[in-house]
Amino acid sequence: MVTMFLQRMQNGDAGAADELLPLVYAELRAIAGRLLREGKPGHTLQPTALVHEAWLKLASAVAGGGGGFVGRVHFLAVAARAMRHVLIAHARERNAQKRGGGGAKVPLDHCLDRLEAETGDAVALDETLARLKLESERAAQVVEMRVFGGMTIEEAAEVLGVAATTVKADWRFARAWLQRELEDRA
Repeated sequence: MVTMFLQRMQNGDAGAADELLPLVYAELRAIAGRLLREGKPGHTLQPTALVHEAWLKLASAVAGGGGGFVGRVHFLAVAARAMRHVLIAHARERNAQKRGGGGAKVPLDHCLDRLEAETGDAVALDETLARLKLESERAAQVVEMRVFGGMTIEEAAEVLGVAATTVKADWRFARAWLQRELEDRA
């Protein structure tokens, strides 16, 4: 059903977005909650605000003919990436408001916990993932899907169009690579 609404949106049906949001809202809110780790002090964005900002980006991209989503899982992976980008932009904006550097950090501890690493902030994590993407674009995509999207190995494999064993190998590589990067950074 989600795929049908996505196709309608891509074909210019403005009402399809209004019908799609209630179908995916709970899942988008769960992703936002994971990203923000609800109840943790220091966040200035709330899950609802994060979902709405990301939704505006997604709906605009889809209505403009972008997206080309394969289905629900692919859409949620892209939504998780959009939320991460909103968080990065928010963190950069907050840091820019602080003169002389040392701006407030938006922690993403849970992401790094899942990678068995030290804590970091949104901007540093984004920069680290950009370096990983230079090493292995697919491994970086796997990290985004698993950490930010909360996807299983099988769901990530479906979106990427590869075998689950390939995703497992990329996941092992990415965790080791990120661990090394974070240790070098410390």
